[in-house]
Amino acid sequence: MKKLMFAAAAALCVPAMPSTALADGHEAMELAKVDWYRVNLIKWEQGKTGRAHEIIDLFQKVDEALGRDGTMHFHMGTGEWDSIVAMPMRNGIAAMGWANNPDGDAWDAEFAKQNGGEEKAKAIWDEFNSLIARQQRHIGHIDQD
Repeated sequence: MKKLMFAAAAALCVPAMPSTALADGHEAMELAKVDWYRVNLIKWEQGKTGRAHEIIDLFQKVDEALGRDGTMHFHMGTGEWDSIVAMPMRNGIAAMGWANNPDGDAWDAEFAKQNGGEEKAKAIWDEFNSLIARQQRHIGHIDQD
């Protein structure tokens, strides 16, 4: 998903332990039982928070149409960030290595459908990106245990 919080950028390279047998004959290894998230910390341009949240509402409508939930959006009252958004990585950390993410492709298609086509969708993304003064992107997890 090229979400912004949402907009395309390189994500951190995080090593993952293979779940298959290792070449040197060791037993198969099990991945940790965790839920992976992309976490974006965002500082909005002065006076642009309202418009940013209007566009975020558009993003949420796409998630709802696709039956996706679990995104957490924190409106910060203190600290240097205005928003912190945690988006589930539905296919886990392995999705980091995909050349093409089918979940992202489906999301992009639905966003274009809901917002008048690919050109209009791109214009909304461009506007959204212009509202961001600065941001940081991270990858994190929540233990399932």
